[in-house]
Amino acid sequence: MQKRLIPIGVVIVGLAAFRLYLPTLILNKTNAVLAKIPGYYGHIDGVDIHLWRGAYSIEGLELLKQNGDVPVPFVRVESIDFSLAWIPLFHGNLSGKVELEEPKINFVVGDTPAQRQTSIDPSWQDRVKELFPLRIARLGVKQGEIHFRNFHADPPIDIVVHDVHLVATNLTNSKKFTNTLKASIDGDAVAMSNGELHLHMVADPLGTGKTFKMELELTHLPLTELNDFFKHYLAVNMRRGTLSLYMEGAAENNQFAGYIKPLLNNPDLVKIKEKPSIGEAFKGFAVKMVSYLLKNHPKDRLATRIEISGNIDHPEVNIWVAVASFLRNWLIKAIAPGIEGSITLQNARDQTVPSAPQR
Repeated sequence: MQKRLIPIGVVIVGLAAFRLYLPTLILNKTNAVLAKIPGYYGHIDGVDIHLWRGAYSIEGLELLKQNGDVPVPFVRVESIDFSLAWIPLFHGNLSGKVELEEPKINFVVGDTPAQRQTSIDPSWQDRVKELFPLRIARLGVKQGEIHFRNFHADPPIDIVVHDVHLVATNLTNSKKFTNTLKASIDGDAVAMSNGELHLHMVADPLGTGKTFKMELELTHLPLTELNDFFKHYLAVNMRRGTLSLYMEGAAENNQFAGYIKPLLNNPDLVKIKEKPSIGEAFKGFAVKMVSYLLKNHPKDRLATRIEISGNIDHPEVNIWVAVASFLRNWLIKAIAPGIEGSITLQNARDQTVPSAPQR
């Protein structure tokens, strides 16, 4: 009897030892995978295993720029939970869920490549597949942050979108869409102190090329909170006003059509420097004059509608339509805020953007 129990005991001890070593194994594997991303050094702080629900979590993931002058990581995520999606499994779909806790992304601009941190090699998607080989059915983001920084401006610029909450579902839906795209992405965030940001997108997750429809809305962002940006790039300062921005677009087979509609409500621009350079003085004066001449004074609103179309990686902006939109807002009728609901997949196929609806 005792001889029979010895093999069972050896198996139990072996399994226990493997369980104890498993976090170290995943830690080393993850750090090796992150090291494959060109131009960045990646590492994680630790790993937790949750065998009872078929999951594991990565703690403290960071990606830092190599050979550069950037003081913040490109990506920092406090926790990433990878787990098996049980319901799709019953339908023969081997997929999983990913939950990101407190992810932070830092986009950094500067005068030299060493000072910039704005993109990452496309191979990062392959690295995700190595870390989680299952197809991702659901992606969740909690308490995220996105920063747009310039450390070499005076003062340094930091435009932040925080409290980012996002849910993407049906990412492995195998049914072909007809008039309705299957996957959905919905997100909310706060821009600076109290700007409200909302995103809604539907997409074909399995189609060839990028195929989606999206709506993005930003409202109630105080212009005074962007004064570091305005001072550095436009040589003006905002005394009051709010920014709203509306974007709608559609893409199919990498072709995109849509518009961006920025609106400045109650803007008041003031030139800032007591002793500006000639270039700064000219720039500030030009911005003030344009804002005054093209403002719809009855509505106290400065607005335009910028049409975008073409290849999604290299879209074209119709400058003349934007100028005409400015003039229309000034001379004829103020541009109405809000999403128009005018963009369809057919616009992406035809590379056309319909005119703003009359109201």
